[in-house]
Amino acid sequence: MRVHDPEAHALRRGLGVLDLACAALLVVMVLWYSFRFVSFSHYPEEDAAMLLRYSEHVAQGQGVVWNVGEKPVDGATDFLFMIVVGCLIRAGFSVTHAAQETALVCHTLTVLGIFLGTRALSGGRRAAAAVSAAYLAVGPGLRYAAASYGTPLTALLALATWLVAMRVEVSPPQGAQDWARLLGACTALLGMARPEGALLGLFCFATVVLLRDRGERNDVLKAFCSTFVPLGLVCFTWHWSCFGDPLPNPFYRKAGGAPHWYALARAFLNIASLGGVFLAVLAAGPLFRRTRRASLVALVPVAAFGAIWVLVSDETNYFMRFRYPVLPLILVSAVPVGENLAEGVLRRLRGRGRVLRATLAAAVVSVALGVVAVQERHSARIEPRRIGLYDVALRLRPLSSRSYALATTEAGLLPLYSRWRAIDAWGLNDSWIAHHGGITEQYLDRYRPEVIMFHAYFTADGVEESSDTRERGLGPSWSAMVETLKRYAEQRGYVQAAVFARSTDAHYYYVRPDFPESEKVIGAIRATRYRWDGELLRPGPTPPGRGPG
Repeated sequence: MRVHDPEAHALRRGLGVLDLACAALLVVMVLWYSFRFVSFSHYPEEDAAMLLRYSEHVAQGQGVVWNVGEKPVDGATDFLFMIVVGCLIRAGFSVTHAAQETALVCHTLTVLGIFLGTRALSGGRRAAAAVSAAYLAVGPGLRYAAASYGTPLTALLALATWLVAMRVEVSPPQGAQDWARLLGACTALLGMARPEGALLGLFCFATVVLLRDRGERNDVLKAFCSTFVPLGLVCFTWHWSCFGDPLPNPFYRKAGGAPHWYALARAFLNIASLGGVFLAVLAAGPLFRRTRRASLVALVPVAAFGAIWVLVSDETNYFMRFRYPVLPLILVSAVPVGENLAEGVLRRLRGRGRVLRATLAAAVVSVALGVVAVQERHSARIEPRRIGLYDVALRLRPLSSRSYALATTEAGLLPLYSRWRAIDAWGLNDSWIAHHGGITEQYLDRYRPEVIMFHAYFTADGVEESSDTRERGLGPSWSAMVETLKRYAEQRGYVQAAVFARSTDAHYYYVRPDFPESEKVIGAIRATRYRWDGELLRPGPTPPGRGPG
């Protein structure tokens, strides 16, 4: 049977008044739930704050720069989100509200897209489509929005790309070419949202185009390339000419020139955790002839997307946010597969009594509601906690006009809210460090930073490659960076202003003593009520027998 045969797909199903009413109820549910159970009053999460520094500079007309007056650097891998937030800041929004409201709108639109797309394109039943949309609605997307991440925007574009890819699969030849052109544009846009987004779009296209008749594939491929290639080439050329590198700066820091097997394993575990029972339904699909194709069409791009994470370390992967964009694909695709599997079971039970069938139907409803409830409970644990980096930044902010410099391993909240010139010692936002394998004392001498702050992972015997640093992909490189910063500070006479230590790690603050406000800065740091994951810490010297070096 040809893939564009109307009988081969439920594409012919239209949307009715009840569908629009359900869509409206879903919007109300998302807004009610978000304002009732999700806190949007918190400042950005540490890694999200890095991107917002770029957005502030874009809003000020300074360009995509880490430090005003320096050359551009693409440390904001969520490029499209950075630009949108920058425009909203320019329009008068605060930096936090601009990020959170953009993400909230995108999350709401994704919920709508899952429901309406499932109904209109895959022909899913209204109740099943609503459960699928509700699963996403109460999932981690709202927590990403509250933490000021751009992940919901990437997820929205991933969903749009997948829905267009589904049209390419089922449309007649001329229609498939038109949809392929749109798919090329969507893929380019998804690549602007995040670099791996372009790969996800290509995986989606490759999967559906292979399902076309052999004689139609070339025409569909040409149509796709007619939009994707010029748009992608323009973006790629502009990026290279503007930033001096073909890829975003974090890639050079996180790639490391070797496979990241731990990140690969984590990627598939994350996808399994996000997809839950919906992914299990898709995984069961290939076992049955009637659902084999529909499930494989979705599983192939999802699996390919998971495999690419072997290329980079897993740092800054806040609650699985790097894998989240494939969740809408899973949810839209699982509904028709699940319904087909359920229909097969019901046919086998036909004639065995209404009570048994009613019991099975009740069990399905109970499981569906339970799945949504478990998703909500799991996501509710993702809550940002107060951290002293923000409080120290506010104490440093009055000196932002002095052009003082800050070297730090925590390049989010401190640089964003202090507005000091900042050296990202890890190199995600510093092209020199990213390309030279790490920070050096000679490089620090270029800035002679007034404040040095680093996050040390240590045991009773000193810094080592702890399981935390190893699993996040940091490892010996992080320890070497900490050693360099500490040695630089001590050999040049910096004052250790404070150490805020927990049982396994600590934040160290050093201040250069020869600038006018040095005593003021030291006193401000020591006077900070410093919280870390909700725990109030007191400043002190290096704990006995512990510490870097």
